[in-house]
Amino acid sequence: MARTEYDYIVIGAGSAGCAVAGRLGEAGYSVLLLEAGGKDRNPFIHIPLGYSMLYANPKVNWCYESAPEPHLNNRRLFQPRGKVLGGTGAINGMIYMRGQPQDFDGWEQDGCTGWGWDDVLPFFKSCEDQERGADKFHGTGGPVAVSDIRTEHELGEAFHAASEALGVPHNDDFNGAQQEGTGYVQTTTKNGMRWSTAAGYLKGKAKDNIDLQLNAMVYKVTLNGRRATGVKWTDKRGKHEARARREVILSGGTFNSPQLLQLSGIGPGALLQKHGIDVKHEMPGVGENLQDHFGIGAEYRSTVHSTVNDLYNNKFKGGLQLLRHLLFRTGPFADNGNYSNTFICSGPEIDRPDMMVTFMAWCTDEQLKPHPFPGFTILAEHMRPSSRGHVRISGASARDKPEIQFNFFADEADQRAAIAGLKFGRKIAETSPMSDCVDYELSPGENVQTDAELLAYCRANGLSLLHPVGTCKMGTGADAVVDPRLQVHGIDGLRVADASIMPRIVTGNTNAASIMIGEKAAAMILEDTRRNI
Repeated sequence: MARTEYDYIVIGAGSAGCAVAGRLGEAGYSVLLLEAGGKDRNPFIHIPLGYSMLYANPKVNWCYESAPEPHLNNRRLFQPRGKVLGGTGAINGMIYMRGQPQDFDGWEQDGCTGWGWDDVLPFFKSCEDQERGADKFHGTGGPVAVSDIRTEHELGEAFHAASEALGVPHNDDFNGAQQEGTGYVQTTTKNGMRWSTAAGYLKGKAKDNIDLQLNAMVYKVTLNGRRATGVKWTDKRGKHEARARREVILSGGTFNSPQLLQLSGIGPGALLQKHGIDVKHEMPGVGENLQDHFGIGAEYRSTVHSTVNDLYNNKFKGGLQLLRHLLFRTGPFADNGNYSNTFICSGPEIDRPDMMVTFMAWCTDEQLKPHPFPGFTILAEHMRPSSRGHVRISGASARDKPEIQFNFFADEADQRAAIAGLKFGRKIAETSPMSDCVDYELSPGENVQTDAELLAYCRANGLSLLHPVGTCKMGTGADAVVDPRLQVHGIDGLRVADASIMPRIVTGNTNAASIMIGEKAAAMILEDTRRNI
């Protein structure tokens, strides 16, 4: 690589990083985009249902795990994160879910000026290419393809009907006028294939102005006093360094963005000194405020033989459906297996939905290997947890995996919500026509009924929903890492743009909001650049 100076350097080619780099490149600026992973060549990346084959694949996945979780029987929780062009958006479940307007209005009320719902909706719309067309809530022509599922599912239909029988309204669009209700999800797919931000943003004029370097492990943001001047990284050829004329934008994600700040001497002083890192800028909030959605599933043996388990266990049936996908881009391989959601409130004191109950057309072990019989899962997911954790370096090298501690269930309100969600998921399974599809409940099982028994089941079996946010918190207080312009407090020329800046987690899957953050970050960077010219 001959060139060593760029207008902007973006670290991380994931959901937000590709959006930032793409918009800056599109505006005519030179951009160095550094990604620790390689090319997105694995065919399972592009086949929607293929993401289950990437869940524990170290070639495209960091395969992190948490520290022992003290309130979950000291279990370690597996944490897949994308190590490939497109980031986690290239290996995730593709669900497109923005969250509720109140989520973003809450950010603004907490001091994040410019991040209320009316402020962020235009960026959700500008990045979107909505299959259904444009309206008050949606846009077309943007870089991110958003599509309906390709084929209605028999069990999904039963799930919706049972939810409606329990008083839940039907909802055709969880990103529309309201989130409450039951219905099918939309996904970031196009014509039956995954559509990551790498596919959407890194093309045309933008691509001409972006120097994409893959397999580039960034180990330090270089500083000159209190200004970020560039980055250092390694690849197969050795060590490299580049300078940013304008700014460095960190889009490494909720685990790696705070890790890199800490490795660069920006973070809690005692932690940095413990690992022999010079403290360049004391910031106690770097790596704190970790949040994630907690999920607990009820598993069922199915009387209907249209589950992912059936495809996995019957190679002839699975092969036919794979051929169908390759020829026509339809069938179960064109979707993600997580077809439907029901949004409810977990208690009478909750004023808006905080529980997402999901129908999954499979039941598996922890590594997503389907059980050897037809089965499905109804997964209760608590969307607004109170518990907080942290991400901290475990060594002075970028190769040292960070310490991840979620601290799930530290707050009793989170425990009550999980139990309520699990109970409602079981009610759906017990209600016609869903009940007609149930042979029997595999877990928790008929012997688990009391709240104490359900809580014990949650502690023994509950999982991270793989939606970590918050470790470079946006705000104005002493614990904030970035300001509402996403600039790192006290450091010029350095911003963070990814899910780590969320002060509070959104009520839904986090990929859509991460893309919006990248889109809005780029707009603010360009605005600030024009102002300073």
